[in-house]
Amino acid sequence: MGDLKLKEILLEIKNGNELERERLIRHYQPYILNAVGHICKKYVTWSSDETSIGLIAFNRAIDTFEFDKGRAFVNYVYLLIQRDIIDYFRKEKRHLHPASDNDQLVHDKAEMKASLESYQQSTNTSALVEEILELDEKLSKFNISFEQLESHSPKHRKTRIKVMEMASKFIQHGDLVDELVGKKVFPVSSFTKRTGFRPKSIERYRKYLITIIMIKLHPEWRRLSTFVQVGPGSVKI
Repeated sequence: MGDLKLKEILLEIKNGNELERERLIRHYQPYILNAVGHICKKYVTWSSDETSIGLIAFNRAIDTFEFDKGRAFVNYVYLLIQRDIIDYFRKEKRHLHPASDNDQLVHDKAEMKASLESYQQSTNTSALVEEILELDEKLSKFNISFEQLESHSPKHRKTRIKVMEMASKFIQHGDLVDELVGKKVFPVSSFTKRTGFRPKSIERYRKYLITIIMIKLHPEWRRLSTFVQVGPGSVKI
């Protein structure tokens, strides 16, 4: 989504178009979820308290973002989400462990510094975010969501390597790629006959496999290709 299109959508929303707000939220759902997970340094779902905070922050970003400030929308969103989540954790900590005013001042300064450093790093994320959203759009055509990848990813390193090998082998067969992309169905039978991989393994990790294939088919997603982390039991983006 280009800046001009985004500007038009934000203007529509500020003029009261709630349908466009809902569409924009759906479009950025993968980014919101992954930004929250990155800030919290843990796996989160839409039922997590932190994700609800992130969604509220995103809505506030829609209402308060100004193009003439010279900042990217996704960077502004990240900053608001981070501030709200830090504030949430601070309140939780105060509730459990009341601190002295001096301790709290030192703590707040440290958090402000960390937040600034993280925001400065996030100014380079715009292109990556667009790649993530493009991938999510393609996966949605296969009825795959980012939330599902956690439960459909290999648990062991050896298996993850095997699935990576499957993806590499698959994209070597142009007709199979055309069938996958065109029909949105993985050609299990044809692929197993040519490669010898077990149909059971393919079906078990089909969603994970398709995700890796989509990334490999789009070398222009340079940032996403290097950012994907095949962790123990998950694909974190």
